Amino acid sequence: MRKRTGLAVSALVLVGLLLSACWGDGYEENTPSAFGGGADPFVKLKMIMPGDESARMREFVDNELNARLKKDLNMELDLTYIPWANYQQKLEMALSTGEKYDLFWYGTPFVSGYMSQGYIQPLDELLERFGADLIANIPADNFKLHRIEDKQWAIPSQAFTSAGKFTSVLVRQDLLEKAGMTEIGTIDDLESFYEKMHAIDPGYYGYLETDRGLDILWREITDKNYTMLDERQLFAVDEDTGELMNYVESELYEQTVRIRESWVAKGIIDTDLVGNPAAKIDQENAGKLLFRVGAVSRAMENWQTAQKADPKARLREYYLSPDKPKYITAPSNEAYMIPSAAANPERAMKFMNWILQSKENYMFIIYGVEGKDYELKDGKIRLLTNDQLMYEWMWRNKNYFTPPSIVDDEVIDDMLHNDDAAKISKLFGFHFNEEPVKNELAKVLTVYKEKFEPINFGLVGYDEGYEQAVHSLKKAGLDIVFEEVRNQFQAFREKTGDGHE
Repeated sequence: MRKRTGLAVSALVLVGLLLSACWGDGYEENTPSAFGGGADPFVKLKMIMPGDESARMREFVDNELNARLKKDLNMELDLTYIPWANYQQKLEMALSTGEKYDLFWYGTPFVSGYMSQGYIQPLDELLERFGADLIANIPADNFKLHRIEDKQWAIPSQAFTSAGKFTSVLVRQDLLEKAGMTEIGTIDDLESFYEKMHAIDPGYYGYLETDRGLDILWREITDKNYTMLDERQLFAVDEDTGELMNYVESELYEQTVRIRESWVAKGIIDTDLVGNPAAKIDQENAGKLLFRVGAVSRAMENWQTAQKADPKARLREYYLSPDKPKYITAPSNEAYMIPSAAANPERAMKFMNWILQSKENYMFIIYGVEGKDYELKDGKIRLLTNDQLMYEWMWRNKNYFTPPSIVDDEVIDDMLHNDDAAKISKLFGFHFNEEPVKNELAKVLTVYKEKFEPINFGLVGYDEGYEQAVHSLKKAGLDIVFEEVRNQFQAFREKTGDGHE
């Protein structure tokens, strides 16, 4: 697969160069001189990003970053930060009303839906003209994630290890050792960790996000290898047979939610935190959460925040049933999209390309000013401020990655070798077109949120709520949606031949 990837990247770069040559003077956009002051008129690029803005985040954008962008691209970044808790709602309001934003970030699962709703524009021509450095530094297979109907709809900005993403568990390693344990490998281990720490200090919360993380438990409670279709948690694929499973009507669903139900009874899931993302984040930031859903590199990403609350805090990620295979469903969960209503789509692509044009640009936009925001020593980076700038995890790239000095070497090693012996998921590259069943899907999701989420959370017992919940879901159109997903997935498999050997 690496050889095919390399050839694909080379071909894309060659196409870009040939097209640039054909357009002639005035369209040599990927040359350094074209980024300077006179090549393009000055613009303000309007961008939406999630984040709880700190003083340094705003100061950096308004001063050092915009000074560099004025020099290199003759543009200024007008960056709107939206707090994480409100990001999806406010982003989709802006997209649906046609506000003139030029660029925004969201996760891979949202690309297909935003395309179907007409919120975003295809990027093929923009990538060919202005994206040579993106193409050179992001594997071609990553771009395939966002190819729908033979068009490119987003830039998969992260190019790093990704197998088993969101199926690991992130643990406070220092507290695990304080409880007399060394590692996590089973559900019993997680329960013992909570019980032992709760006996030491009842102020700590056992915690596994109740709005996701079901497939963390699957690794142990079934001998099969399932991958969740998407974040809606309705369907899953059997990686061994390629069959699609209606998860909410499966025995696996019952097994999973009964564990969640028992965790509420034991106090591992705290009912005061369920359904309150802000409260959960507050407890994590205060250093009071024992474990949560991992994401391959979340131990590294959250290390500084954890130590801000507790200087002795250390984190590590584990997989239940660690000998079971890990699957690569999406090598990048990060997607930058250009809205259909964007006033400056070309400049948005130039800006994205500029980030990966050199390690200097990459380090600058992510970490800020060397000597002021960070310092380098022995090949590692030490941050001098607690304020993140552009989120590093959104842009993490193997070609430019610099490990942080504060993180244990074992954690970095876990992350760099996470994909060793990983398998490609049968879902890789599959996009569900919602249009044929959009009305039924809307009804199903409404019922799912009302009836199934309380069961998922362990707040309503399986015996108490399941029969009525599944009846309501089927009445809303679950079978119709499942049949459409299954037909589309089968057509995808036939077209690709599973194409992932």
